[in-house]
Amino acid sequence: MMKSFLCRLLSAFLLLLPGFLSAQDFFGNNIQEVKVDLPFKNWDIKLDSIKKINPEARLTGTAWVNGVRFDSIGIRYKGNSSYFRTRNETYKKLPVNIKLDYKIKTQKLKDGYNTIKLSNAFLDPSFIRDPLAYEVIRKYMPAPLCNFAKLYLNNTFYGLFVSTESIDPLFIKKHFDTNTGYLVKCDPDNWKRVRSQAGCPKGENASLTYLNDNSGCYDAFYEVDNPGAWKPLLNLIKVLNKNPNNIETVLDVDQTLWMLALNNTLVNLDSYNGSLSHNYYLWFDTTGVAHPLIWDLNMAFGGWRRNFSFEEMTEDQLVQYHPLAEVNNPKRPLISKLLSVPLYRKVYLSHVKTIVADYLQNKLLLTRAQAMMKDIDSVVKQDTMKLYSYTYFQNALDKTQVDGPDHIIGIWQLMGKRADFLAKHPLLLKPQPLIAEVQHAKSGGKVKVSAKITGANTGWLMYRKHKSFAFSRTAMTDDGANGDAKAGDGIFTALVDASLLKHYYVVAEGEESASCYPEKASYAFLKVD
Repeated sequence: MMKSFLCRLLSAFLLLLPGFLSAQDFFGNNIQEVKVDLPFKNWDIKLDSIKKINPEARLTGTAWVNGVRFDSIGIRYKGNSSYFRTRNETYKKLPVNIKLDYKIKTQKLKDGYNTIKLSNAFLDPSFIRDPLAYEVIRKYMPAPLCNFAKLYLNNTFYGLFVSTESIDPLFIKKHFDTNTGYLVKCDPDNWKRVRSQAGCPKGENASLTYLNDNSGCYDAFYEVDNPGAWKPLLNLIKVLNKNPNNIETVLDVDQTLWMLALNNTLVNLDSYNGSLSHNYYLWFDTTGVAHPLIWDLNMAFGGWRRNFSFEEMTEDQLVQYHPLAEVNNPKRPLISKLLSVPLYRKVYLSHVKTIVADYLQNKLLLTRAQAMMKDIDSVVKQDTMKLYSYTYFQNALDKTQVDGPDHIIGIWQLMGKRADFLAKHPLLLKPQPLIAEVQHAKSGGKVKVSAKITGANTGWLMYRKHKSFAFSRTAMTDDGANGDAKAGDGIFTALVDASLLKHYYVVAEGEESASCYPEKASYAFLKVD
């Protein structure tokens, strides 16, 4: 009894300590509450001044996150368009970045989170484009968690915000199980001189187009925390553009195909795929291979609708955005170089087909959108600082909302029609190979993987030894050799050293299409114990 009492007493005491929030799930389903006290009456003017002079500087204050106190936190305004246009046009709520361990390094949220990023739903009357798109993307590749938070500044309700997990070393550790490598933010920095420097060719934002071998010609487009990142980044750019046959040595190709397929299917054109070519990260593992990560989705689902001439795209153009858009565009080498390879193109189209089946044809995207909006409805109604009216919020799924120069298409207004367009598209109607009876067995220091493949003459075994690496590729054969028991029986096999194979998946490549097993590979895979 005494031991139980002491445990309860200790737990109660710990909960009173500043920053003790180990049991709180900040990215849970409930709307979070963040309160910040700043010792300045004119805190907004000070934050605005800091943003213009040094965007990384912060004001110091006190925060309460779901009732738990954090002392000496740092807060700053964040964002580019979401900050500058909001400040210039409406003077309403501005996006903020709160660093909980700004002064006290032990202050963290659950699982080590130390930063809260709150976005103001710029160009998104629904508030849900970010969390909805991230929810879809997390089914197929690593992506941040995202939910909602109510923000109070000096006891004044500042409105409902969208809260997104940072892509940082903690994110990399969680998804790739390593503390090593380099992280590069592929997003032109407006604070710098975003223009070609003297002696440099004209840049094309963060498109990975080759300029020359001088990192100084790229530093306005790519943000690196460690100068060591320039070597693998420039190597990736050079191989992609000059020697694409070796692309698998410098790029996680399948994760890239998923990124491109998701951007295309969800009409996320404020991305690598679109006219601005930004809003993604590259994480380079210890072998120098880059793994792309999608970021910043408030204009997914057609929210950014400017083409490469910066003309507004019509509703039909968004609905009928071609599955192979930009395939011949040399200014988007990730698309033009990769999708010129028949195998990559077939796998990419299989990914598009999977996304359409999982979220569009069955209207799951609409169901999730409606559920998210229902959860936040009452708070949006109370939010007097929101950038768009409550009526705009109510109509944000089904109607285009006109706000000044912006024509913000309804999420399902676009995606419902796009579901029909893609489901009937000839590129997605081609019969796919079938993969069954996938199994593996260890023998003599080797692992033999076999699969029954129908409708294809080529099989590929994709394998890796640790989740921090991209998958390598080797052919599977049905010729009675290399572990195959009988030629021509439809059972394809491959042998790989056991030390190199801990995770694997299978690709069947036909004349016009391809299939993966598991279907969501490479994010889903099979394991060898």
